[in-house]
Amino acid sequence: MRTRISPLRYAVRLALFVALAKAGLASARQGEPPYSLAHPEKTASAIPIEIVGSIDAARRRAETTARAQSTTPTKRLATSDIIDVSIGAAHNGIWRLLPDGSRLWRVRVRAAGATDLRFGFARFELPAGAALYVIGADNYYQGPYTTADSDDGRFNSSIVPGDTATIELRVPPGATSSADVEIATVGAGFRDLFKRTLYTGPGTSGPCNINVVCPLGEPYPDEIRAVGYYEFVDDADHGTFICTGTLLADVPHDRRNYFLTAAHCVSSSSEASSMVVYWNYQSTQCAGLSPPAGGFLNDDQHGATLRATRADTDFALVELAQVPEASWDVYYAGWDATGATPSGTIGIHHPSGDVKKVTSGPMPGTTDNCIGAGGTNTHWETGPYLQGTTEDGSSGSGLFVVA
Repeated sequence: MRTRISPLRYAVRLALFVALAKAGLASARQGEPPYSLAHPEKTASAIPIEIVGSIDAARRRAETTARAQSTTPTKRLATSDIIDVSIGAAHNGIWRLLPDGSRLWRVRVRAAGATDLRFGFARFELPAGAALYVIGADNYYQGPYTTADSDDGRFNSSIVPGDTATIELRVPPGATSSADVEIATVGAGFRDLFKRTLYTGPGTSGPCNINVVCPLGEPYPDEIRAVGYYEFVDDADHGTFICTGTLLADVPHDRRNYFLTAAHCVSSSSEASSMVVYWNYQSTQCAGLSPPAGGFLNDDQHGATLRATRADTDFALVELAQVPEASWDVYYAGWDATGATPSGTIGIHHPSGDVKKVTSGPMPGTTDNCIGAGGTNTHWETGPYLQGTTEDGSSGSGLFVVA
């Protein structure tokens, strides 16, 4: 199948320079553990639980698969249903004074049957020194999150496994302001992105897909570092989806954090704001799965601003809210607007929400018209594929020119 992804004028070319920090950095996740995990003897008390609903994960997977097959394929992957809630530190959960004078707020949230959870905060105002965590099944946690993780007073968390999670906030002694935290949405997952009980998640894309560390990807180590996997909340479907995007250089080379993806993934300000981008979600071995240090879903950042989008050419350009952490070693890819025909193309993407894969397109590159009346040879075609393929989750990934 010929799936058209990249507009002709914006085919991605060889990257030209390495990213350097220029502003406040996004914090790496799974840093210092939550207080309750580090000091269980001091926090052994009942935590109020908010049961927000339930989900039949198997049924929702079947429904979303059938829907995708019955309509024009978009190659974005549905991952969760959104449940609207109102759970706040002022009226839910429990506060506790700790021996060192700090205060701890905790609440447990359950969406029965969910494979994993993510949370949307309508208010996320934390005093200096305060840190918030999300703790899922098996004591897997994401955090610490601080007020620096939100530039507009809202926040979307990373995913945690299981159908029950604890939100934990610790406010330091002597804090000069109070915490204003309210959860507005719970994303009840049905894909099992942690591969705990179902055969989904890492390693479950088609067998013809090729890990980026295999020989096909060896000539493109920098381009691979420019590609990120992300979840976002879709305005119309009121659920979360997975797509792929590319961190881009701009003409002045001032290292603004532009991220190129597809308009059928992100096309509104609210969708861009809900983005959670994961870097380095890839296997360190060609055959099988071997996570990088820290795990598959560890290098994440939150939020973006929509800068440009166009439906007929199916592109969206967002600017990420934070500079990627220097230790993540990301790359800013270059781009080519000349329209010159490349000798071939390479795609780098996350099919079915799997670890990063590499696909070889036609050689030389071929074009087709995707705009309709008034357009001629508007897009590069990704297929027919010579090696690998694309699947749901690959949407938004760019094409790289073969060296």
